[in-house]
Amino acid sequence: MTEFDATYYDGKTSARTAVRVRGCGHRLRIAGADGNFDAPLADVALDEVRADARVGSARRFLGLPGGAQLQTDDHDAVAALFPQAAPWQARILGLERRWSYALAAIAILAAFTWWCAVYGLPVAARLGAMAVPLTVESKLGEQALYALDKSFCEPSALGEGRRSEVQKQFERVTAGLKDGFLYRLELRSCPRIGPNALALPGGAVVMTDDLVRLATDDAQLAAVLAHEIGHVRQRHGLRLGLQGAGLAALIAALAGDAVSLTGLAMSLPTVLLQAGYSRGFEREADQYALERMSEIGVPARHFADIMALLSKQGPEAGLRGEALDYLSTHPAASERVEEAMKAR
Repeated sequence: MTEFDATYYDGKTSARTAVRVRGCGHRLRIAGADGNFDAPLADVALDEVRADARVGSARRFLGLPGGAQLQTDDHDAVAALFPQAAPWQARILGLERRWSYALAAIAILAAFTWWCAVYGLPVAARLGAMAVPLTVESKLGEQALYALDKSFCEPSALGEGRRSEVQKQFERVTAGLKDGFLYRLELRSCPRIGPNALALPGGAVVMTDDLVRLATDDAQLAAVLAHEIGHVRQRHGLRLGLQGAGLAALIAALAGDAVSLTGLAMSLPTVLLQAGYSRGFEREADQYALERMSEIGVPARHFADIMALLSKQGPEAGLRGEALDYLSTHPAASERVEEAMKAR
């Protein structure tokens, strides 16, 4: 026979009652605080009672028929009444009490999270991006352009003639590309962004007036446009978006509600992830740009020239916008110039 103190909830009201519980044979009897088992509050079969698993020193919960419940701190009594659950619970409890195992589990979880962020998510994003219909990707690009115009940009202030000249360079770069993308050039005045260009999902390429003014030769603009087309064709924008969404889901799965309490846990890994992989994306776009320039007869030196001009604008300038430091998160301008000169 096993007896222990507990708190009884009838499952109908929030009232709680201090009780004395006795397990005898295959029955569980619940008496009031006076311990009178001759007139118990409840008398149920043990096989109708659901004992929860032990978690450290937390209170044990015993579910009773009809929604009633017992709560107790007497772990030994519960283990004695429900021995069929005790062996595996004892093993788990033993693991919980060993800090070395806990630290090892944390290390394994951290390594798995790192692997997912660095390797798993980029691969999954690449495969996922290839499965997204171009119509859907174009809609995402439209939304991105709307957000850009709402927060940073205004209609281009360039004269009609100058806009037409830049458009001709864009048509020169995209002529004959039969890949399904709906390429179009969007010229914008974006003083907060400076001399930049941005490839949006679906085929839209945004180029700022400041970049047009910075270029000393229209062939330099063609080089930049070819670079951005490389981003479009590799679906880099969509892939980065999917990586960010996947990272958010991973953190939410690991941290639960805690993710909503700390913006740092969300923003810092995302920035680090983009900084690491945007370098690879930029190299892919550079390579495409040099290949495309060769196809359309634009010397590679123009790519090197525009990179050199951008590097002189200071650390805030670059082809990705003010949200990312171009010179710190992308291949160094000197490195890119060197690669372009090799392709001459």
